[in-house]
Amino acid sequence: MSDKIKVLDCKQYDNEYLHKDFHGALCYAIKYLDEKYGPDTTSEYLEQVGRATFTPLIEELKKDGLIALERHFKRIFKLEAGHAEFELQNGQLTITVLKCPAILHLLTTKQLFTERYCQTTVNINKAICEAAGFECSCDYKPSEGCCVQRFWRKGENKK
Repeated sequence: MSDKIKVLDCKQYDNEYLHKDFHGALCYAIKYLDEKYGPDTTSEYLEQVGRATFTPLIEELKKDGLIALERHFKRIFKLEAGHAEFELQNGQLTITVLKCPAILHLLTTKQLFTERYCQTTVNINKAICEAAGFECSCDYKPSEGCCVQRFWRKGENKK
């Protein structure tokens, strides 16, 4: 064994974006929590994760409004090679997801896929919006890889 130490100087941007592999682990977590504690507990957990993980986004949403969500989701879809259409008008942001990068990755790599995977989007969006004074909806069919997400300021009754 050599007594020399090799120092690697790596930066995040030196590597391929690997968040897609997280989705497989998330499916296992959802399956485990659903089976062990039930879907309501899984939803509560996902909302806690949403509030804790996305605190900076929540603050941006409070400060900048829906444009902050639009910026966030456009960046995510670009990073993960997804396909979505964005429309921000009349106080509502509508995101029509035509190709969900997470579901596409899970299905093409033949990883575990739970029918409740899309609840992640529902619960995390809900947590972010509630914390920032907004509301949201998500219309989807499990495993199709497309949905329509809508966001609006609380009390404005958009849908």
